[in-house]
This record gives sequence, C-alpha cells and structure tokens, in this order.
Amino acid sequence: MTFCKHPSLLAATCLLFSHAAPADIIVLKGGEKLDGQILREVDGKYVVEVRVSASIKDEKIIPRADVVRIEKEAEDEKAFRGIADLVPAPDLLSLEKYVTRIEKLEAFLKDYPDSVRAKRVKEMLETLGVEHDLVVAGGFKLGGEPVTGEEYIADALAHDSRIAEKKIKDAVARGDFLAALRMHDEYEVNFGQSERRAGLAALMVQVMGAYRSKVTESLASLESRLQEREEGLKRMSPEDRLNSERAIREEMESLKKRFADEKAARVKWITPDAFLKESMDETLRLITLETTMLERTAAAPGAPLAEIYRDSWEKLASGTDAEKKAVIDAAKAKRLPEAYIAKLLERAALPEE
Repeated sequence: MTFCKHPSLLAATCLLFSHAAPADIIVLKGGEKLDGQILREVDGKYVVEVRVSASIKDEKIIPRADVVRIEKEAEDEKAFRGIADLVPAPDLLSLEKYVTRIEKLEAFLKDYPDSVRAKRVKEMLETLGVEHDLVVAGGFKLGGEPVTGEEYIADALAHDSRIAEKKIKDAVARGDFLAALRMHDEYEVNFGQSERRAGLAALMVQVMGAYRSKVTESLASLESRLQEREEGLKRMSPEDRLNSERAIREEMESLKKRFADEKAARVKWITPDAFLKESMDETLRLITLETTMLERTAAAPGAPLAEIYRDSWEKLASGTDAEKKAVIDAAKAKRLPEAYIAKLLERAALPEE
C-alpha cells in the first residue's frame, strides 16, 4: 500500500480528479485570485478546496473579510476541466479506452457547442481519432510516437522489448516493486539475451535494494507490532476481543495458505505480508540471490536479437522456399525466441513438410 503525504496540506487529502467539481474564482483584497471550490462558511471564514497539483487537493481557510468578490465559473469551463487531460493519451492505450475518451469529448461538444473551448475540444478529438484508427489497424503509441501495425511486425522483438521495459519502469515509478520484479522475470525469459537487457538489469538491482529495505523494516518491527496488537486486544471487552482474535486467526490462516499455494505453484516472487515472517524471510532470501546474479551479469553484452529478427524479416520478403528456410534456420541457430521464429515462419509461408 502506498500513502500520499504533503506536509503543507491543511487537510490530508490525496484524491484523483475523476470529474469536474464546481469551482469559484475568489478575488482577494491584494488582487490574488484563488481557483477553488467553497465547501462551507464557518465563523466568518470560507473553507475552500483548491488544487495543489493535477492529482492533489488541499483545503484553505480564507477570512471572509479578505474576499473582495466571488466569481462563479461558467458551466462549460467546469466541464472542460474534467476532459482537459484526455490529450495527450498515454502510451499503449487500449481501443476501448480511446473510445471512452472520444465519447467524453463528443459529449462536451453536444452540451456546449458554442463554448470558447469547442475549438480545442475538436482538435483533441482529431488527435484521438487518428490514434484510435492507428490502434484499430493493429498499431499503438509508444514513447509518444505512433507505431503502425506494419512497423510493429517488421521489428516486433525490439518493440515488444521496449513495451515490456516500459511496463516494468511504470511499476517501479508507482512503487509496486513486487509487480516490477515479476514482470522482469518474464522479461528475462523473453528478452534476457537482448541488447537492451543490461540497462534494465542495473535498474532492477536498485529496485531490489529498495525492496530489501522495505521488507527488512517490516521484519524488524514485527515483534513490536505483534505486541502492540496484543495490548490492544487486552483493552477490548471480552466479546470484542473474542471476535477480533477470531478475525486475526482467519486472516493468518489465509496468509499462510496463500504463501503455501504460491510456493507449491513455484511462484518465484511470493507475496510478502508484514505479519507473516516466513513470507518476508523468503523474499529477503530471493533478493540476495537475484541481486548477486544480476550484479554479475548486468554489464554483460547482450545478443542483437532485435537486429537478427529485423534482418530476417526483410530477407523473407522475397526468395525461394529454400532461401527462406535457410533464413529461418539461421535465426534458430542464433537462438531467436520461439515466438519470433513463429512470426518469421508465418511470413515465409513455407509449404508443410
């Protein structure tokens, strides 16, 4: 679980905007304008919700005597704030999510056809429409740039490697180290011999260091947390204590079962829990082994698998069946992953033997 902390917040809020909340422009005596929403008035003071950033709200207390006037935001401006960030769309957005974004923009134009924001919304619609058609045709956006279906298949291994790398880095950025490590294991299987491996391996060494610190901290505080929980149980009424103890037992049984199931299923990176010592011990053991392995191999040069695939794809554009078979055999000899051998075989369209 992650927590959002900001020492300057008067109210501890960390909320994602999912819609356009009503807003007011509060003009102060000094000429300052505050863009926010008046929640209530208490003892001659306004409690105002304002935006600290694109994803964080704060509450400010403004004395009524300091306010010159309050200007109400136009309805179309409120609505536009709810769709303003739909463009640019993120990389690798699904077709369904493109449709959702387009529908929101179209709804704005239907509701506010004469808005001063209409021109901008139409431009946004045009951008999303082009990207939507790209996805329909088998393409996607990566690194902010369009990749057509034809461009993808001709350089599939390189693109797939970049996509997998981006997903891992996104998980790291949001602090989901367990997901990042699990995805990295898949990356190692599919792209572990590629030339892009070294940089990602070095990053994962850092990730495991941070993950080790988190798990070690939880393990070190386990005894004190268990004792604190026990003290809390003692302060409860007999009935409440009985119910709480039952709930704790059920939760621990569930945690132990998950741990056993993951071990039985040979899940490499098991799910650690702050109250299950075995799961934390297992995680630390694996971090030590994997860190040593990656540190030893992070700087090792990878094979140019993306180049091998790309060159093979181009060679298969023409030639006799014998020549195409030779290209496929050469790619296999260079240990191109099976998934990409299959793509080459489909392009070669060789007769069945």
